[in-house]
Amino acid sequence: MLSGHVMTDGSMSIYYTDYTIILIASVIILLIFPALLYWGWRKGQFNDMEEAKYRMIELEEENAR
Repeated sequence: MLSGHVMTDGSMSIYYTDYTIILIASVIILLIFPALLYWGWRKGQFNDMEEAKYRMIELEEENAR
């Protein structure tokens, strides 16, 4: 499997480092998503999801006057 990525002297090539960077970036993204979801829930972003569309209509009517 890794025969194309192992150098003749047995050391790992640059590809091993690339996979490590991808793994670290993936873990960071997987940790950021639930953190942002939790932050939004704590700030009340999901309490009244219908209110935003009605507020836009009210603002549009106020600006039209």
